[in-house]
Amino acid sequence: MQTFSDLFRTVTKLTPYNYQERLAAQLIASRILRIPTGAGKTAAIILAWLHRLSEGQPDAPRRMVYCLPMRVLVEQTVDLAREWIKKLELPVGVATLMGGEVEEKWEVNPELPYIIVGTQDMLFSRALNRGYAMSRYRWPSHFGLLNNDCLWVCDEVQLMGDGLATSAQLAAFRERFRTFKNCPTIWMSATVDAQMLKSVDSPEAPEIFELQPEDLEQEALHRLLTAPKRVAKAPQDCNTFFSSVVVIVRNARSQEEKAIHV
Repeated sequence: MQTFSDLFRTVTKLTPYNYQERLAAQLIASRILRIPTGAGKTAAIILAWLHRLSEGQPDAPRRMVYCLPMRVLVEQTVDLAREWIKKLELPVGVATLMGGEVEEKWEVNPELPYIIVGTQDMLFSRALNRGYAMSRYRWPSHFGLLNNDCLWVCDEVQLMGDGLATSAQLAAFRERFRTFKNCPTIWMSATVDAQMLKSVDSPEAPEIFELQPEDLEQEALHRLLTAPKRVAKAPQDCNTFFSSVVVIVRNARSQEEKAIHV
């Protein structure tokens, strides 16, 4: 039986931080993961789920729904997930859901474990039974698959805007009306305020998982968090480029307004 530490080293060639091992040892449940930027939140949550899933733990949902506010973040996360799964040789698929790129294999084979990475508009609309960029006759299929036997991971929630409140209310509905198997939500950010996740149906804020004093004693993490950050004034070229872009945009808008009046 492979330990989480062994799995983590196989994938990253690094020793996991104490908090990452502690997270992997806990039951998968709704919580806030408030960890500083650059400290490995993505690896912590994806590899912890993969480990518990591969060990057959009953708390590990069949699917992970990784929800992000921006397309570029989706692309980065998909690449990482595929690389890690390939190294582990696990029978887990990875699907992308964003405008212009909608993969459907996870829907065709709902019995298979999958990581579904997408933008919040595509994922929340499907969880609300109003899926963007799909036939309305298929809405119930995605509605059922994304509200049962799933681990929702909402990352970079400080950029989600109204999507954050939507995620909290959906989590409250799943808790209130119950689901098939485990279907928790984990919100990840270095700065998230737990009070923002309260709703009419969920008056209590989720528990917060964050670094403990003993975590900061780990040399590698301590060195990362206390590394000096250098700030320098941008060269004049940057200002010139930005000014040129502003002029181009203003000219374009002016031409559009003239065309409208004509």
